[in-house]
Amino acid sequence: MLDIRENKTGCLQMKLSELLYLCFWGLMLFAKGIGLYDGQSVYKIFLVAAFMCIIGKMCVTEYSYKEWAVILFLLVLSTVVYRVSGEKGVLICMVTVVAMKNVSVKRAFEVGLAVWTAAMAGRFLTSLVFIGSVQTAVQTKNISGAVLRYFMGYPHPNVLHMSYLILTAFFIYCVKETYNWKHLLILSAGNLILFFYSYSFTGALIVMAYILLSYYVKKKRISRAEYFLVRLVFPACVLFSIILPIILEGKAFEIADKIFNNRIHLARHFLTLDYMSLFGNNLAAITTDVITMDNAYIFALVVYGIPVFLLICMGYLAMIETYVKQKKNIELAMTCCFLLAGITEPFLFNTSFKNLPLLFIGECLFAMMSGKREGQKETALFKNMDKEIYIPVKGLQKIVESQRDVWSVHKKVILSIGTAAAFVISVLAGIFYQARPEVLAVQKENLLVFERIRVVVTAFSLGFIITVMITGAAYMIALRKKLRGGKE
Repeated sequence: MLDIRENKTGCLQMKLSELLYLCFWGLMLFAKGIGLYDGQSVYKIFLVAAFMCIIGKMCVTEYSYKEWAVILFLLVLSTVVYRVSGEKGVLICMVTVVAMKNVSVKRAFEVGLAVWTAAMAGRFLTSLVFIGSVQTAVQTKNISGAVLRYFMGYPHPNVLHMSYLILTAFFIYCVKETYNWKHLLILSAGNLILFFYSYSFTGALIVMAYILLSYYVKKKRISRAEYFLVRLVFPACVLFSIILPIILEGKAFEIADKIFNNRIHLARHFLTLDYMSLFGNNLAAITTDVITMDNAYIFALVVYGIPVFLLICMGYLAMIETYVKQKKNIELAMTCCFLLAGITEPFLFNTSFKNLPLLFIGECLFAMMSGKREGQKETALFKNMDKEIYIPVKGLQKIVESQRDVWSVHKKVILSIGTAAAFVISVLAGIFYQARPEVLAVQKENLLVFERIRVVVTAFSLGFIITVMITGAAYMIALRKKLRGGKE
């Protein structure tokens, strides 16, 4: 999938500034992909290393005086807000946007897909191997009753499912030209598997809506009326988050609060003049384990202050308008789903580093300024340092090509063997499954039934993947031996 500008030596070619940004991007994604969070020493090491890359990137990149003015203003404002709020998210989000000059969004998503897949898969499989020590929580849901929710190395089961949303977004963007029903089924299967661990109904619905919406916009020509609705998504999310908790009264308030799991009541608590300020509020001082902020828009308004919140609004509205004119439908589908998810999850503007549409905002910001800087002098802090970098990829390309050859010839056999083996493994897992003592200790309602389903689904999925990989590897080894024999 790599967007390779290949030269004669078979190398991936890019500017030093873009490479430094991708290092920042990859470091931050890997840290969050393996479940690290702010406050941990290891996370701080990743954060410092990532910000060193960003500093280097901005030092070697040439900017016009107007661009420097905008960048410095945004960085100074975010620094002041960080000092007041104590929340690093404003700095992380701001540098993600203002350092986007001369960075390919497509390449950033390709790097993101590789890093996030490796990090999340590694975190999930490690937790699966040591499932007995994984943190769990029993929770009673309105639909299913009592369920056992698995954290799988993440701070919360909801974070686990939001992490899968990010993986889905990376994947769909990278294959957007060829996105089809097969991709839809694969992503839906992954969504189902993760659901039996997280039991995040909101997360599963958001992922399913995003998968289907992306397929819809890929297959259908979008009308003017639909584009008009897209323009309304961000204003609707803001109004729903900020106005609705204030104006609702009586029975309507109680119903809405129950539907959104007490979030409307918590939103009303923060939506008072006491919490409105220019530079935000200290997050630790205004929240507790009970009084939390699960709405991204309220989080941005209260914690970061009115000016930053207005800048966020301007950025999203401008980006959506630009992409509507350019008919970037896959990007718009992603943005809309992320914005809607922000109503019930705080991940858009905090330190979670999952707000992928920030890349689109950064791209639009510099595209807008580049159109107005014709004839303007550009300068870098370190002049003539933004050299071309060549990364060898010839060996990787050969491996990918051989995998494609094997898959195209032996696909049916590999899939048949994988399916048969997965079926046998899942049946055996269901028959011989023995609930752990700690699971039996919290036995409630249908909890053990859901646990058996989880084991069977996991056994089938892993059995299929492992068998397909082993069978494919065997065919690749046979192909190499055949090629060597032919040369001899």
